[in-house]
Amino acid sequence: MTYTLIGSGRTADVFLYDDAFVLKLYKSSMPDGSIDNEFSMALYAYEKGLPTPRPVSRIRKDHRHGIVFDRIQGTSLLNILSDDPMNMPHLAKKMAELHHRINAVPYPGAADSQKVSLVRAIACTPLLSEDDKTRIVNYIAALPDGNFLCHGDFHPDNILIDDDLRIIDWMTGTAGNPACDVARSKMILECSGLPDSISAVMRFFLALGKKALAKKYVKEYCRISGLSAREIDEWMLPLYAARLTENLSGKETSLLLKRIKKEIRKA
Repeated sequence: MTYTLIGSGRTADVFLYDDAFVLKLYKSSMPDGSIDNEFSMALYAYEKGLPTPRPVSRIRKDHRHGIVFDRIQGTSLLNILSDDPMNMPHLAKKMAELHHRINAVPYPGAADSQKVSLVRAIACTPLLSEDDKTRIVNYIAALPDGNFLCHGDFHPDNILIDDDLRIIDWMTGTAGNPACDVARSKMILECSGLPDSISAVMRFFLALGKKALAKKYVKEYCRISGLSAREIDEWMLPLYAARLTENLSGKETSLLLKRIKKEIRKA
């Protein structure tokens, strides 16, 4: 069996694994629980008929854990948008439709698992005072629970396109409130940084495009689902705070801290 590296990220490397499969091989630092969660969430989503690659098996290679998935012959939504920004309105609509389809699936997990994940992440950040952490945790407790399937990391680089839009990367999947799931996508689109290798002029236009995509996507999701923008925005404070524990650039960290201060004043 030959392995050809086709992608590498913070948590895993992805290899071609025969013609029909890919192998997602996790970094040795990844806990078994996170890998187990990805396999079980991906299998649940696949069995519910969602457009996601089937998880085939768990394996070990070179002392690392991995999951074999059916191979999707396609490219990412991010690449499509980068190559042809004029496609943005159409693809934002398709993105919202796919996300709503995911969130419409009941998930019989713990109804508060989404909130538990947020509280756990917020407790770990050294960038907030204990008083602010307590205020945000109390704020989370008052937000509405949910028991629907939530992806937890729904953004254009986790959506592949072949004959359809297909979602990948279920490591942060959970049961929860769809409004929170959409709010996280909005946060990623609005706040995530761009590589320094991109010219300042191109970063400016790409930043504008991301904001436009976020606005159109949220508007379409609200139209389809019946959610209001307010129901989505009320999750932004805890999501900003929880994201501080992720591997971020200094610029994104500064932006999140500014937004947290603003949201705390409003809460």
